Amino acid sequence: MLQFATLTSKPAARRRPLRLLGPALVLLALALALPAGASASISSGHGGWFKQSSGTLAPLYGVAFSDATHGWAVGPEGRILATTNGGATWSAQSSGTTEVLYAVAFSDATNGWVVGAGGVILATTNGGATWSAQSSGTTETLTDVAFPDATHGWAVGPVVGGLILATANGGAIWSVQVTPPGTTASLNAVAFPDATHGWAVDDYGTIHATTDGGATWSAQSSGTSGYLFGVAFSDATHGWAVGIWGAILATTNGGATWSAQSSGTTAGLYGVAFSDATHGWVVGDGGVILATTNGGATWSAQSSGAPSSGNIASLDAVAFTDAAHGWVVGQNGVILATTDGGGPAVKARYKVTPPAVPSRVRAGARIESWGTVKPQLKAKECIVVFWEHYIGGRWDMVLARKPADSYRNTASSTRYSVRMMFKPGKWRVRATAGDHEPVTSVYGTFTVY
Repeated sequence: MLQFATLTSKPAARRRPLRLLGPALVLLALALALPAGASASISSGHGGWFKQSSGTLAPLYGVAFSDATHGWAVGPEGRILATTNGGATWSAQSSGTTEVLYAVAFSDATNGWVVGAGGVILATTNGGATWSAQSSGTTETLTDVAFPDATHGWAVGPVVGGLILATANGGAIWSVQVTPPGTTASLNAVAFPDATHGWAVDDYGTIHATTDGGATWSAQSSGTSGYLFGVAFSDATHGWAVGIWGAILATTNGGATWSAQSSGTTAGLYGVAFSDATHGWVVGDGGVILATTNGGATWSAQSSGAPSSGNIASLDAVAFTDAAHGWVVGQNGVILATTDGGGPAVKARYKVTPPAVPSRVRAGARIESWGTVKPQLKAKECIVVFWEHYIGGRWDMVLARKPADSYRNTASSTRYSVRMMFKPGKWRVRATAGDHEPVTSVYGTFTVY
């Protein structure tokens, strides 16, 4: 089956339905699903990550835990799920809204807030037994919320130019704060480790910071212009931001300087959590879970189960209460939990060779080429091929899909073929293989004329 590579605009800042997902990201989600009938094999034991029953197949976009037993997760149609036993059981709470809910924050086991589409802000003072609406003063979507204590809170949204709301009385009154000077992009996430120090990240790779509770904001240089989707600070000096193409940025001086950390993946990274200045986790596309025990000097992949089986296409948010107890939520109602920090790193299993595309290709020509995977693929595991186009001074993913042709297995390897047509320009291709291993091939580059 012939697939056409078409140029797309810069992908939406986040994967959630309210932001119009670029075709490339939609195709990526489809590409990472195996044929119908395949099922995940996720351990229910106490080692590594194991699946908890959410009672829904709808996506979950946000998660928060006030301690190792009390937690909440939110999603579309006003969905709020809660647990009082660490996720052994989850039950629905009545939100009083049908809007999509995107983020949740709890300052303790009783005081919490949820934000979502239409400017919705909900609050509870009894752990979610009852939720009440607070007046945000806007109908714009809110995508993230942070409360370092029961009175001081901030919410941000994807309005062009940035939207920041703040409260100093638990949400009885919300007011608009002056957006960071020069901001033209929408804000995706916000973090406040205390009532004065805060950071927000946007679509253009800018990190905005405040040291006076948001009275004034200033831009910090991240060293990237790519989308940043999540931000976390363990204290007023140690912070991390994550985003497109496996980007992880870190600071040890409150953002005076930011440096890139090696994630070992090119997957979009959406959520980040640190229990202290050394122990952290990042989640994203394809069920990626990365962990560090040294502040991000090194990151290792952890097994989330079987993301390519169709049960975990994307993981959207992560929360940890200490270095051992954590939870992740994502597509298809997935909730994963760990009581040992996520277990050991996943060991690399495959060596992948990308399709052997000629260095120069005539526009409109049909290309059929082969790549290899060693050793031979195991049952329920797949190959995903990524095509990227160089435009505007950066590489943009245009298409991600499983090869249409059947794989040809030999005793020691798997061959796969791709057939494509391209528009003129500079292109590159890579491939991934396996069920949850973040093993990727080197890039193969070529020019279409």
